[in-house]
Amino acid sequence: MEKDIMETPIQRQKLTKEEILERKISMVKERGSRVMKINSPMGSIIFNVLRQFDQAYAHFKGQLGEPGGISHEEGAALMDEAREITMAFSEYTGNLSKKVRFKYFMPQELQEMRQATSGKKDELPAR
Repeated sequence: MEKDIMETPIQRQKLTKEEILERKISMVKERGSRVMKINSPMGSIIFNVLRQFDQAYAHFKGQLGEPGGISHEEGAALMDEAREITMAFSEYTGNLSKKVRFKYFMPQELQEMRQATSGKKDELPAR
């Protein structure tokens, strides 16, 4: 009788350098992918956080409004917090850029977001 050899998850994940390179090249060609050279240790950390945020966001979308998932109200609050953090990071980057005389261009999406949120604040009744 032949014994069935089962692969463990660790054995299955072992890829050659060529396979890893092939996957990376394939991923670069996908829609929505970005390639970025990172020049600083802090940039590397931020990039790692961003990668995990993006993966968590995919799970967030799948659970939004689902039974046992995230309510729409809670989801809206989480996305408002994400917008605030993103705006704060953009403002920090702008300030840092001014100090070192580097021209920072706020992404168009953030400019639109800023205008939309400032418009909402103006519409709120005074207390």
